[in-house]
Amino acid sequence: MDDENIKKDTVNTEEETFSAKKKPRRKRRIIQNLKCPLCEGGVKSVTYKDVYQLKKFTSVRGKIISTEKSGVCDRHQRQLTTSVKRARYMALLPYASNE
Repeated sequence: MDDENIKKDTVNTEEETFSAKKKPRRKRRIIQNLKCPLCEGGVKSVTYKDVYQLKKFTSVRGKIISTEKSGVCDRHQRQLTTSVKRARYMALLPYASNE
């Protein structure tokens, strides 16, 4: 009798593991119809010297925020990336950290 109970318990646990598979999570897209804050402010070009403006478009870790999240147009996003990289090289901004 004990052998039958043990076999039943193992069969149940195997069935539970197969039925309890986790579904893969979908990656959420952030869709925002934002207007470019730099175009709205009348900024024609972004320079590496304006550190306060560049900090608005970097995360806490120092990564550059994507266009979808920040709402910056393509032209200004390219200017932002080059100016952030230059500011990092000049030690005005930190490089991205893993902490």
